[in-house]
Amino acid sequence: MVILREELKINHINMWEKTAPAERVNLSTSATCDGGEARPPMVWLRSCDAETLTPIKGIRKGEIPSWLSGRLTRNGPGKTSFGDSQYNHLFDGSAYLHQFNIADGEVTYQSRFLQSDTYKKNFLHNRIVVSEFGTLASPDPCKTLFQRFMSFFDPAGKNPTDNCSVNVTYIGDELYALSELPHMRRIDPETLNCVGERTKLNDYIAISQATAHPHVDPDGTLYNMGNKYDDKGGPTYNIIKLPPPEIVNGVTISSLEQAEIVASIPAQWRMYPSYYHSFGMTDNYFIFVEMPFVLNLGRFMYNHFMRKPYFTSLNWFPDEKTKFRVIRRDTGELVNTSYAAKAFLTFHHTNAYEKDGHLIVDLCGIDDGATVYQLMLKNFEDPDFETAPSTMGTHRRFVLPLDVDNAPEDTNLVKLPGTKSNAYKQHNGCIEVSYEELSDIYFDLPRINYRLNGKEYTYVYGVEIDPKGIEFCNLVKMDVTTGETKIWHENGKLVSEPVFVAGPNSKEEDYGVVLSSLIDKHNPKYVALVVMDPKTWKELGRVEFEANGAVTSTFHGMFAGTDETVHRY
Repeated sequence: MVILREELKINHINMWEKTAPAERVNLSTSATCDGGEARPPMVWLRSCDAETLTPIKGIRKGEIPSWLSGRLTRNGPGKTSFGDSQYNHLFDGSAYLHQFNIADGEVTYQSRFLQSDTYKKNFLHNRIVVSEFGTLASPDPCKTLFQRFMSFFDPAGKNPTDNCSVNVTYIGDELYALSELPHMRRIDPETLNCVGERTKLNDYIAISQATAHPHVDPDGTLYNMGNKYDDKGGPTYNIIKLPPPEIVNGVTISSLEQAEIVASIPAQWRMYPSYYHSFGMTDNYFIFVEMPFVLNLGRFMYNHFMRKPYFTSLNWFPDEKTKFRVIRRDTGELVNTSYAAKAFLTFHHTNAYEKDGHLIVDLCGIDDGATVYQLMLKNFEDPDFETAPSTMGTHRRFVLPLDVDNAPEDTNLVKLPGTKSNAYKQHNGCIEVSYEELSDIYFDLPRINYRLNGKEYTYVYGVEIDPKGIEFCNLVKMDVTTGETKIWHENGKLVSEPVFVAGPNSKEEDYGVVLSSLIDKHNPKYVALVVMDPKTWKELGRVEFEANGAVTSTFHGMFAGTDETVHRY
């Protein structure tokens, strides 16, 4: 491709140095988080000043179903500085774990900073000494001048940050905190303390990165995606499989010891591997979205030597296409058909499934790669900060026709009734696809009844995001067949990613509860677990707590039921 050698010919944008001014949006009072009240400091700037290490009881209002039993563990940034050194980006803050323990209609709350090597080093030196996505570390005071010089020849680092602040997952019966690096931290679910040393996924399989959004099959098999940059043919995107632990001759073989790469996809641009945050999976296919939001490997090396943050190596090429790479699960091979769409960025897949010769892919799509640069903490210091509409996500449906070998070029190949998605065969055989926008609200952090993961479904739960401060202001239930949305909102409160928990012996898709945590924009120590009725989208009950210190927003989490043998999302 031309972009490999001649960036300037295709409108190359270095968004770190040049970002378009934000276009202003007027929101109705009902869509904002405060209902017109005076705006308090943005919660993304909070730092927890005291952990709640011992589980505390709260005040219950309404009802918590007696059948609901387990743990909701959530993860996100909890500290924006050490000493006088400040983090630059929302993705950099020290990982902070929150947990709600639910049993017999009662709930307790506890929280702890992830006791990672990174956190301990920064705490010891009272400064940021480990670099993050958007923040370059101060020189390590324990290193000699020669050691600091030699570290420049190891850009990836043998021990990069283990500040795993994005998500949590169970691998077998072990709980792990995840980031977008291959280093994970095992967590004791009782105390939230780290267990043992960091786990290096790249000690088991040859990858350089891994997502924080794995998929889990009903038998406990975990699938994830990870980049590999040093293949002879160029970077590859790899599907990783971690089977459940098994006992062989009386010896337990862990999931990690059985890890294998089951598919390998070559990057279309040798020096520009795509960024990605999640992927899709159906009964028969993996779906990887290769975006023109890329890591410029040459610039990455240059920025390392020039002491610039890693994320300044990301480039957005709006004139290129976003590609759908479809892989067969049974063989690990790419399907022959190429699918492409107008450039867009996605962080979160909602679900994907097969129907009548089509592959339906639902995700939260964003039109402008500059969205990552809107998340600089300095933006949140401006009380009038408001992000551009093009950097906000909406819920979108793409439909990929599967059998297109003999398809005509001038006909919409999407034959599913009731969808407005299009797919047209081009002269070169590529299938050009366009999406149907299922709702125009700013929607993200999608979750479903995970029993329908990879299968046809009706409902998705998520958050509506306020462009003023990029805050999670409303809980949303959306019918993906009609686009109908139901909104739950409470003035002065912010919500978290909703987590669906199926009810006992449930046969209906929306029978169960949806769990979300609440924080208060005016009272930093307030935190609550709210339990929603998915059918009516009304609150069943909540338990409110006063934490020991400031409570921060989270990114992702999962519920682990007491009686479950396999914990799925």
